[in-house]
Amino acid sequence: MAIEGAKELSTVLSAIRKGRTKPVYVVHGSEGYLVRTAADALANALAEGSGAEVVRIDAAGRSPETLLEEVASPTLFAPGTVALLRNFSHLLTGESADRLLAGIDAGLGESNFLVFVAAGDGPADKIDKRFKGTKGLLARGAAIELNTQKPEHLAVWLSEKAAEEGKVLEPDAATLLLERAGRDMETLRRELDKALLFCLDQKRIAADDLEKLIGRSREDAVWDVGEAVASRDPVRAMALLDDLLDAGTYPLAILTLLIRQTRHLLQARLLWEGAGRPSFGDYRSFQSRVASAGESGAFGRGADDVTTIHPFARFKRFEAARRRSVGELRAVLSRLCRADREAKTGVAAGPREVLEELVLDLCARGSRAA
Repeated sequence: MAIEGAKELSTVLSAIRKGRTKPVYVVHGSEGYLVRTAADALANALAEGSGAEVVRIDAAGRSPETLLEEVASPTLFAPGTVALLRNFSHLLTGESADRLLAGIDAGLGESNFLVFVAAGDGPADKIDKRFKGTKGLLARGAAIELNTQKPEHLAVWLSEKAAEEGKVLEPDAATLLLERAGRDMETLRRELDKALLFCLDQKRIAADDLEKLIGRSREDAVWDVGEAVASRDPVRAMALLDDLLDAGTYPLAILTLLIRQTRHLLQARLLWEGAGRPSFGDYRSFQSRVASAGESGAFGRGADDVTTIHPFARFKRFEAARRRSVGELRAVLSRLCRADREAKTGVAAGPREVLEELVLDLCARGSRAA
């Protein structure tokens, strides 16, 4: 499996099945789906090996003593307890950390285990490795960290999950799924399940199938506005803009996305020219001939840097940038930034009026091919 952290989880699970258990396990990271599924896998393995009962405990507002007493108390139906604990960050600092660690050292009992689960869902559900309580837990047990995964690893994971159901997820379909749904694995799993049901009577899941299931994102819709402007089509551009505004999208949010997308285009054009204008047709040829153009993070990283966005989205930016000149893109970006200032300061009309005037003005300017 390509998922980062899966090997560490497999190693810990293997040790548990061989009887080499620890009193404490810490499962944490920014990818909540992986953290929760890994914690459940640990708890089930511990329960199978010891006969213990799995319980879920919200530690918010609880003292170390009451938690440890609850875990160590005998039960009627099982020889011990595997406790999945969340919201425990208050136990990792000060005297609470000392008392928690002292209680663990005093012994939980042979069939009692603590599994601290920090999926990063809120302030009380995070791990800070600088805290003495965190350091103490990590020294006394096993830890697994599972963070947001790289797109290429997620594409492999999606294909593996589809294969488990007897389906082939085509590469373009996996790319589209990531582009539309993002990198949150719970969302990806939910969208994949929809596709599996939709394609129940067929062997393969293609991009066309996903197009029918996954709606366009707000960024996709704003991209369409930009494409209509570049094509000098004010009727279509205004119709698309009205649809976005009528759906409740705030004008400044649209402006922000238009500015970001134009920056991406300008950056892509500069990188493409810097690489000698290599030819490319489809996504695969782009990956082999152009994708390496420009060091990752060349424009400061983050959402405004074309070198760090999703690979398929980067391909679309480079594809569109070939039809625009550097001078035109710089002029468009300057006009967008001026509109952004006007909308925020209120020196002209309201944000919607500023945005509508901007779109009509850019359509009148037209686009010039390189």
